[in-house]
Amino acid sequence: MKMKQVGLSVAVSLAVLLAACSSNDDAGTTENDPATNEANTSNEVVDNEAEAANEPNEEEDNNEPVAEEPSEGGEVVVGIEAEPTSMDPHNTTDSVSATVQSTMYEGLLRFDESMEIVNVLAEDYDYSDDATAITFYLREGVEFHDGTPFNAEAVKTNFDYVRDEENGLARASFFSFIEDVTVDDEYTVTVTATEPNSAMAAYMAHSSAGMKSVDEIQKKIDDPDYNIDREGAVGTGPFQFVEWRDGEHVVVEKFDGYWNDEELAKVDQITFRPVQEAATRVNMLRTGEVDIVFPVPTLDASELENDEDIDLYTGPTTDTFYIGMNFQEDKYQDINVRHAMNHAVDKDGLIAQVLDGYGTIVDSAIAPNIYGYASQPIYEYDVDLAQELMADSDQPDGFSATLWTRNSTEFISVAEYVAIQLAEIGIDIEVQAFESGTLFDMLDAGEGTDLFIGRWSPGTGEADYGLRPNFASDRVPPNFNNSGFYINEELDGMFDDAISTPDEDEALETYADIQEIIYQDAPWVFLHIPDAIIAKDRDLVGIYVLPTGAVNLNLAEFN
Repeated sequence: MKMKQVGLSVAVSLAVLLAACSSNDDAGTTENDPATNEANTSNEVVDNEAEAANEPNEEEDNNEPVAEEPSEGGEVVVGIEAEPTSMDPHNTTDSVSATVQSTMYEGLLRFDESMEIVNVLAEDYDYSDDATAITFYLREGVEFHDGTPFNAEAVKTNFDYVRDEENGLARASFFSFIEDVTVDDEYTVTVTATEPNSAMAAYMAHSSAGMKSVDEIQKKIDDPDYNIDREGAVGTGPFQFVEWRDGEHVVVEKFDGYWNDEELAKVDQITFRPVQEAATRVNMLRTGEVDIVFPVPTLDASELENDEDIDLYTGPTTDTFYIGMNFQEDKYQDINVRHAMNHAVDKDGLIAQVLDGYGTIVDSAIAPNIYGYASQPIYEYDVDLAQELMADSDQPDGFSATLWTRNSTEFISVAEYVAIQLAEIGIDIEVQAFESGTLFDMLDAGEGTDLFIGRWSPGTGEADYGLRPNFASDRVPPNFNNSGFYINEELDGMFDDAISTPDEDEALETYADIQEIIYQDAPWVFLHIPDAIIAKDRDLVGIYVLPTGAVNLNLAEFN
């Protein structure tokens, strides 16, 4: 029987960040989305039930069906939604680039398909008792694709270079928590933080912590015009860089000198083809021009469920959609107004009508597959209650507002849906759509903000980076993420308490309290968590999708 749809159930580690050791406990799983019919215990994209799909082998006496065996070699062609922005993991912030880079780069740690932290270039690690330092014990005998050795000096060079703001890298602020990197011996390195930080392991598991060849970094230091974003893709991963042709493709090939015998590449080459138009990507999959496409629009997903040659997979992401509001505006000061706005939006209707059922209601400021998540009672859709709250507020006659959004179909559809709903409680919304880069610049500048649609996913997979950037008082614009200028000094102290304690249970309790305060205070209109949707040729196996949206293709192969 052909498996039409598999939910990507995501396990979250219960002991990966705050314990002063590197051992990880088993994790719980989130509920499968109602839009999916069958659940899988991991988000690995597996092949169909081959035994049922194959014809019997006439040469066998028992006439039993014979399963197709995966075959090595060949090329995987991937249809991606956009051109990568760089081949440098230290200089990119998008999931498309992260997917391409993950074939070539590795970090000390990484997240597996269950968002658990696993060792990669580090064989082990431990925290200091006060959580101000983390020491990594590195794997020996690893070389970069150019033959240069991976060791403690390479780690220090990478982290020193990326966090130096003069180098202008996009991830400089991400690693700003680092005070110093010390080489203890050839294969031992200690990272010291500016303050207690029990989430450092999660930062090191992020895709932006990939290790680059020291020779490539030195080329950039010696020649500032050297284009390391395009020419310097030299990591330690199972594939090595071949070429990048603008608008056409990025090609990587199997690296024969890869260190990990248990995870050697199965195919000879992976070609990433940027195809911006979603319908074109889907048609290319149907005609065999590509083997896998992502993301898949929800309308196309419904059609692909019935295609016998294609497997469709969906599952919850770490993305949280919300409506942010500017607390510098008087009209949002009354909590009755903010509660009214949350009760006025029918999230079930939004998911059904705008997302075609591929999503779940947000019940916290972070998604369920984020470490430290704590669910809250949702704001039920109740227009009568919302109108009563508005009548009891300091805005009984309602008000006008401007809602900024990205100019993609998905975001505009959400904005227009919310505008219609809020009109029922006297809030007259004007939707203004902008190119995403322009909108980010506007929010970063912090001028003229009213309402805005946000989508937030913490790449570290843990609560501190999921919450602090959006709700800490010191993260307001310009150039920070708290675009609503939400100020809560009680939370500020709780953030510091949670990240500085080496006691895991204490930290989790504090993060749960933080989420309760935020959800009750309602600085956002909490909306939904969209599903990740990918589609692939039924014969392509061995891949998995992270809840962050990145797709791991390193063990891809064909039946």
